[in-house]
This record gives sequence, structure tokens and C-alpha cells, in this order.
Amino acid sequence: MSTFLQLCQNVARESGTITGTQPAAVTGQTGRLAKVINMVAQAWIDIQNVHDNWLWMRTEFDDTAITQSTGQYTADSWSLSDVGEWITTPKSVWIHLTSGGVGNESELKWIEWDLYRQKYLKGTQTENRPIEFSISPAQEFCFGPVPDATYAVSGEYYATPQALAANGDVPNCPARFHNLIVWKAMLLLHEHDEAVIRIAEAMRHYPTELSVLERSQLPKMFIGEGAIVA
Repeated sequence: MSTFLQLCQNVARESGTITGTQPAAVTGQTGRLAKVINMVAQAWIDIQNVHDNWLWMRTEFDDTAITQSTGQYTADSWSLSDVGEWITTPKSVWIHLTSGGVGNESELKWIEWDLYRQKYLKGTQTENRPIEFSISPAQEFCFGPVPDATYAVSGEYYATPQALAANGDVPNCPARFHNLIVWKAMLLLHEHDEAVIRIAEAMRHYPTELSVLERSQLPKMFIGEGAIVA
């Protein structure tokens, strides 16, 4: 496991342009050391943004309340500050009547936003137990029908990229892949320096280690049951 500070120290050492174990901290630095710190922070953001469905970024919300007569919710209204993308695949969202407990839990079916608008935002609506949901263009979580009581919802989402800011911050991917951040930061640093030979060195390592991360931390492909329908 590597902290933000340790990653910065590794990059500073491996870059060949800074002596010793500097930087001593990720704050209060100037010049070359500040650049190293910025490159490490950016490298981690870039890696997270390579794919939007890394397994370590998959997060659950559980027993989240939706109230009678309110059918649309933002992440903020549920006190979720790190939602990047809601997961809408089958079996991902479940609902139960709060007063009835999980014994009456059922799956919610995802539908396209245009269909949701047509069914639940036009004309006269009758409140009832939600059976479907959609995601609005504003990333609101929308239930249909509008709930007729208080329900609890469970589901998943992919979190926004983690930013490294403090000495002890630890990248939240599996620890065995932390060295990938070093190689990406080295690549960014050498590109900035226009150091062709060092760029080539980083490019020998970064794509290979990224490929290993992808094999480990992206959803596995499988063939589902049933006939293929054209």
C-alpha cells in the first residue's frame, strides 16, 4: 500500500531530477517538487477516468428513503456526494415498503427517460408503489409511479474519481496496482520535460500494468442464459 506522499517520493526519486527522499510533504512545495506532486495527483485522476466502470469504484446505497408524493431525487437529496453514474442494469435496484420491511422487497425495472416522461410526467397521475425507474438528463433518480407511501430503496452507482490531497491519502484501487500511478505520473512528467528517452521508458511499463489492472478490475464478460433474440 502506498500513500500519496510515498507515491510522490517514488516519482521524485525515479525521475532522476531530484535527490534524496523529497518531498517531505504534499503541501507547501514549489518548483519541481510542486510539479511532481501535481503530476501524481493528475495521474491518479487520469487512470480512474480511463473507464467509468472500475470495480473498486462500484458503491452501494442501502435503505435510502423515498417519500410519498415525491418521485424524483438528486444524489444530494440522499446525502450521496460522490455519485458519478447510477447503475441501471437488471437486478441492481430494489424497493420495499418501509413499514413492511424487506419481506416485501421487489426489483425496480429501468426504462428509458423518454418513456418515463411519457408514462409518468404527462397527464393525470395516480400515486402507487413504484415499479419502474429512470435517470433524468439532470441525473435525478426518478420513480414511477410516484410513491404512495414511504419506501426504502437499495441500489448501486459508480463513484466519482478520488482526488489525492493529503500526505496519508491512499488510492482506493487494490494496493498491488499503486505502482501504475508512478508510471503514469512519470509519463506526464517526462512529456512535460520533452524527455524522449524517459518517455519511452515509461511507455514500456505503463500500458502493460494498465492492461493487468483492466483484467482484474473491469466487469467480466459472460454469456447469459436463454436464446439470442435479434
